[in-house]
Amino acid sequence: MERHLQKLNWMSVGELVPDRIATVILPVGTVEAHGSSPLGTDDLIPEMIADGIAERANALVAPTINYGITKSLYGYPGGSTIRPATFELYVRDVLDSLARTGFKNVVVMNGHGGNNASLKTVAFDFHVAAGCNIAVVHWWELCAAMARDFFGHAGGHAGTDEAAMVQAIDPALFDRSADDPELAWWVRPGADVYPVPGSILLYTEGEGRPEFDVEKARQFRARVIDLVGDFVAQVLARWEKFGFVK
Repeated sequence: MERHLQKLNWMSVGELVPDRIATVILPVGTVEAHGSSPLGTDDLIPEMIADGIAERANALVAPTINYGITKSLYGYPGGSTIRPATFELYVRDVLDSLARTGFKNVVVMNGHGGNNASLKTVAFDFHVAAGCNIAVVHWWELCAAMARDFFGHAGGHAGTDEAAMVQAIDPALFDRSADDPELAWWVRPGADVYPVPGSILLYTEGEGRPEFDVEKARQFRARVIDLVGDFVAQVLARWEKFGFVK
C-alpha cells in the first residue's frame, strides 16, 4: 500500500488513521555542506530509513522537514539555517497537526545533529500536551557501534557512514571527482569555529573519511534499516504492552 502521507487523499487518510494505522514517521534534517555529498544529505538519509521501516512499523511517512539548525557549516555555499526558536515552533505545529489527524505514535527520524537539543525539548512538550507517544531517533548515534564494527573505524559528518548511505541511495549523488583530503577536519574539544575549516568532520583523528565501495554501502544501508527497524518495533511493542496505545 502507499505509505507516503502526501501521496494519499484526505478520504484515504481518514479511513486509515488511527484504526488501521496509528504511527507516523516524520523525517527531519537540514541543508548544509557535506564534503562531496549533496547539501541535502541530512534530509535524504532519514527519508530513506523512514521508507525502509514504514511497512514493518505499519506507519505512514510524513513529508520531510528539510530545513534545520545549521551552525558550524552555515558559511559554506548553499547552507541554510533556521533559528532554534523558529524551528521548535514549526516542528511543534507539524506534530500538533499529525496528532489532530489521529496518529497516536510519532517517530521523528532525525538526520542532523544540530537539531538534537531542540527536538528533545519539542518532543517532551508535545508528549505532555497532546498525550501522544513520540520517539526521536538520531540514526547515526543509534547505529554508531554497528557502524564502527562494520567499517572498522568511527565515521563522522559526511564521513564513512553518511557517505555510504548517500551512495546507497544513488552513487551519482556522491561526486568522487570533487573529493579532496583537505575537505576533512578533525574536530577537537576546546574551540568553536565558524565556519569550521572543513566540510567533512571527523571525531577520531585519522578515521572516518568516505569510502567508495557501492556494494558495501548498500550492505551498510540494509544493516542500518534493520537496526533502526528493530529499535522502532521494540518501542512500539512496549508502548502497546504497557497501555500507551489506545
